[in-house]
Amino acid sequence: MRYNISRIFGVLVGIPVAFVVWLVTVFAWDLSFLIDGVIGIVGFLASYFPTQRLTSRKYLNEIGLSRRDYRYVRAQLNQAQLKIRNILKSFINIRSIKDFRQVNDIYRISRSIYTSIKQRPGMFFKVEGFFYSHLDNALNLVDSYTRLARMPRKSKEEKQKLEQTRITLDEVKRTLVADLKRLNEEDYERLDIEMELNKLEQERRKDV
Repeated sequence: MRYNISRIFGVLVGIPVAFVVWLVTVFAWDLSFLIDGVIGIVGFLASYFPTQRLTSRKYLNEIGLSRRDYRYVRAQLNQAQLKIRNILKSFINIRSIKDFRQVNDIYRISRSIYTSIKQRPGMFFKVEGFFYSHLDNALNLVDSYTRLARMPRKSKEEKQKLEQTRITLDEVKRTLVADLKRLNEEDYERLDIEMELNKLEQERRKDV
């Protein structure tokens, strides 16, 4: 992500500054090697953080997030990534094509939402429900359903509960689809505008 580029800039500036500071302390001052090293590290930090903050500020302004909000979104993304991986691991318990398709749809939709927010962190709060509850609900149901569905000698009541869970998973999938649509609605609106402008341009050219 572009935010990480600011860290690279900070390192590129910090290392030369730290080296120069270290050379000055070694040749200009009669200090111990350990103190020289500490002063060099201080020089690195003193140049790294201002450079990183300055270069990342433009990106944060573009996506409309404060530094604190951005870090919060990154933390939520890291947690979501682990949960989506756990949904993927549940495939090992699947024993039917129907269940595979259902779980695969949930996985793909969840992955799409995660990827979109990773690329556009500013959209996080449009689908924050996905990170707070919808993904957790999907993971818990998928994990329980796929684990229990593979068990042999199920009673009639157990089969009914699994069928109800399968229906609930369909409802969860519809919730995730709604999250994805909410995330993409601005893009589709922008697409409609572009198509309309193109149509007007084509009509203008015909008149000419």
